[in-house]
Amino acid sequence: MKKYIVIMLLMPLMVLFTSCKSGQIKKLEKFTAQVEQNYDKYSNSDLDKAKAQFEKLIAKVEQNEFTGDEQRHVNELKGACKGYFAQAKARILLEEFNNAVDEAGDEVKGALESMKKD
Repeated sequence: MKKYIVIMLLMPLMVLFTSCKSGQIKKLEKFTAQVEQNYDKYSNSDLDKAKAQFEKLIAKVEQNEFTGDEQRHVNELKGACKGYFAQAKARILLEEFNNAVDEAGDEVKGALESMKKD
C-alpha cells in the first residue's frame, strides 16, 4: 500500500517536470517563429537584443534533459535561429557596404566635378 501512495505522490511531480520541459520547448518554438518573421527587418541593435534573448532562453532550455526526439527538435530550433541571425547580419553588412560605396562614389563625383572647374 505504501508503494502506491508514493507513486501517487510522485505522479504530480513527474507531470510538473514534464510540463516544464515541454514549456521550455514551446517558448523556443515561439521565439524561433518570431525570429523567422522579423529577421529581415532587424537592425544591429534588434539583432543584438534577439541574440541576447536567445542565449537566455537556451540557457534555461539546456538545464533540462530531453529524450532523443526532443533534443533533435531543440537542436533544429537552435540551428534555425542561428541561421536567421546569420542572414540578418549578412544583410546588415551588405547594406552598410552599399552605403559606404555610395558615399565613396559621391565623394569621387564631387572631386571630379571640382577638378573640371579648374
